[in-house]
Parts: sequence; structure tokens; C-alpha cells
Amino acid sequence: MNGRILIVEDDISFGTMLQKWFEKNGFSAKWCVGMLSAQESLSDSTYDVILSDLRLPDGDGIMLLSWMNERQLSVPVIIMTGYGEIQTAVSAIKSGAFDFLEKPINPSILAQKIEAAFADRQEKKENKKKEKKRSMVEGCSPLSTRMYSFINTVAPTSMAVMIIGESGTGKEHAARMIHERSPRADGPFIAVDCGSLSIELAPSELFGHKKGSFTSAIEDKTGFFAEANGGTLFLDEVGNLPYGVQMQLLRALQEKKIRPVGATTDLDVDVRIVTATNEDLEKAIAAGNFREDLFHRLNEFIIEVPPLRSCKDDIPLYAEHFVTEANAELDKKIKFISGKVLSRLENYSWPGNLRELRNIIRRSVLFSTGDTITLESLPFLSEKHVESDKEVDVSLNVSPEEEKEKILRALEKTKGNKSRAAVLLRIDRKTLYNKIRKYGIGKLPYLPDTRQ
Repeated sequence: MNGRILIVEDDISFGTMLQKWFEKNGFSAKWCVGMLSAQESLSDSTYDVILSDLRLPDGDGIMLLSWMNERQLSVPVIIMTGYGEIQTAVSAIKSGAFDFLEKPINPSILAQKIEAAFADRQEKKENKKKEKKRSMVEGCSPLSTRMYSFINTVAPTSMAVMIIGESGTGKEHAARMIHERSPRADGPFIAVDCGSLSIELAPSELFGHKKGSFTSAIEDKTGFFAEANGGTLFLDEVGNLPYGVQMQLLRALQEKKIRPVGATTDLDVDVRIVTATNEDLEKAIAAGNFREDLFHRLNEFIIEVPPLRSCKDDIPLYAEHFVTEANAELDKKIKFISGKVLSRLENYSWPGNLRELRNIIRRSVLFSTGDTITLESLPFLSEKHVESDKEVDVSLNVSPEEEKEKILRALEKTKGNKSRAAVLLRIDRKTLYNKIRKYGIGKLPYLPDTRQ
């Protein structure tokens, strides 16, 4: 077992002893003598476990926990307490500490608790990965497949990626996929809406500030760059970034250093930059609103997220995914989307893209009274964006011979996409797979690609 340990202990001899013990046992250990120095270390670097004394000269372990909770730093903290401080240790556990150790420290007990903390952190990482994997759905249309291929190509690199596409197409989703498929997947993913950053506050929000550096700076602030250290910083709608801040951003990217407002020294940062825009930045450059040197630094690799109207083969798959989300959110039990609704969705041009589809599905789930989304529960779709429906009734409730024929028709209609065919047939994918095996449909040589 190895990893990075942060020791917070004001007793010099004891802190030195702990640091040497960890290093002797294969860990990388940093030792801080107080809460403020620990906060600086946590802002600059990432750690696997924190071992902190309860009583510190400038605060205590519970204050450090509160500070971490505010910044959503999910690192296991083991609090060291003196004799007779069990009640306080219990309070620390309630505040989010992983465990506590009573002084004097027994090395074997210390090793056990450190090992348990590492195991807990690893389990949470795995669960987080599984949860993120479950929450991501991929389209299978040609343009979507091309986009995922580009994502898989660039994700393992350290290149800066610029994602372009219309509003609502899922650019942040693409950025998260890049992060999740990169070597930084265990690090933080910090998303920033550049349109919400004013020219006055943008430097503080991005790079942090020191207490007293301006009127409202009543305490030290960790900026987005420091929060993303070791991970990915996603700058959404980067074209809206104030021009005066663009030079500071360029410097941070080139030198991999930031300087908080009011600070006198730089901080090293290790951040992968992914940006997104629905604006033509080359026109913004020509108009003098965006720096050309920053543009070239940010677009080392460009990925275009296609509009939904160009990926209509994906609509049933996305709709099914949004139904699952809405069921969980609204405590509903919708199982099917009627063929007529699916046809209406496929023949709509989706000016609001995936965001609009998600909203439509959520409202449809809310207003549906049975287990099926029907036209009666479908919100109004502007007629100017709807083509004529070409619905074919392929739902199941027939004899085995007719059932097999309708499954073949659904697979033909969806070009072999099983997820879409299941939606058409008003059954779940597992049931469709069972029926395909039952009828030996997958063995037929003339079937189109039946992946998915």
C-alpha cells in the first residue's frame, strides 16, 4: 500500500516521527504544523488520507473538516485525540471524520486505520465511477459515433480540447466523458460558466484570493484552478470570458502557475483544460473580443457535438434514458413510449437539442397517468418544427408468429438498433433480447447491424 498522506500536527517531535514512520512504510507524507498551512496544502495538492491532531494552534480538526466540507473535498480524515477526549472525537465523526486515534499512538492500530481509510476511499472512487458510467448514455448515429471516436482518441492525452456545438447539445456531457476516460478520472472535474464571471470577480473566482485583498475578501478563497488541481477544469462558453482576464488565463496555461489576488507568490497547478463554446470565436477575434493567442492555446483539439436533428437515430435511446431519469426524480413508473409519440419525437427538429428533449420527456412522465407516454401526455411541440408523422404500429400483443414478424419489422425500422426497437415495441431491452434468442432472430444473415 502506498499513497499521499497529509499530517497536521503542531508537536514538532511527534510530527517528525509520524512523517518518518509513513515514509519508512512506503508513503509520501507531508507534515503541516497548523490548520492554515494544511488548508494551503489541500488547495495546492491532492492527498489520499489526512491524519490531523484535534487541537491545533490556529484552530482544530473539526474546523478543518468544516472547511473541507464547504469545498467538497472528500478525503478521509483521521483525528488524533488526547486521553479523555472521546466525546470530542465522536463530534468529529459526526462532522465527517473517517475515524479517530487516541494518543499515544499504537503503530499497529495506526496502520490498521490507515489501511481502512485507503480501502474506503478506493471503494468510493469505484462507486463514483460506476455511478457516472450508469448516468452516461451514448448515441449510435454516425455523427455521434464519430464524436465518441474523437473523445476516445484525445482523452488519454494532456491536450487542451475545445468543444463546439449549439446550445443544449450536451457539451458539458462530452467534457465529462473526456475527463472520465483520461488518466485524471480520479481527480476533480470542475465546471465553470464563464458567462457568469464579471470582470471584477473573475480573477478571484478563477485563481482565488487572500483575506483582505479587497473589501469583500473576508477570508482566503480557493479559486477554480486550485479546486481542479490534479483533474480537469471545464470552461463553458469561454467566449464570454472578460477580455481583461484572458491574458491571466493564458499565463496560467502556459506557465502552469496561478497567483491568487493579493498573494505575493505563485502556486503550481496541474490542470487539464477543456473549453466549450457555441460562438464563432474567430469572428470574436476579428471583432477584438477574444485573444488570438489564447484561442490557439485552447483549441489544440476540436470536437464538434452534433445537433439532435442530425442524429435522429439516437432519439429513442436518449428518450428512454430521460424516462429512467424522470422516473427516479418524480417517483413515477413509466415503462413505455408509444409508437406515435416516438414518431412525433423523431419528426421534430429539436431547436433546443438534448436539453429540450430532456424537458419534454420529464413533463411527459409527470403528466402520464398510466405506464406509457402517449400523445395526450406529450407537451406541445411547435408545428413549424414538426414534419409529417410516419408512424407504423409495431407494438406487441399478438401470436408468436406475428410477434416474431413485428420484432423483425421493428429491427428493420431501427436499422438493427435493439434499444430503439425495444422502445417501438413497448418492451424493455432485456425482454427484447430474450425474444430475439427465443426466435433465433440474431442468427438471420440478412439482418442489419444489431449492435446496441
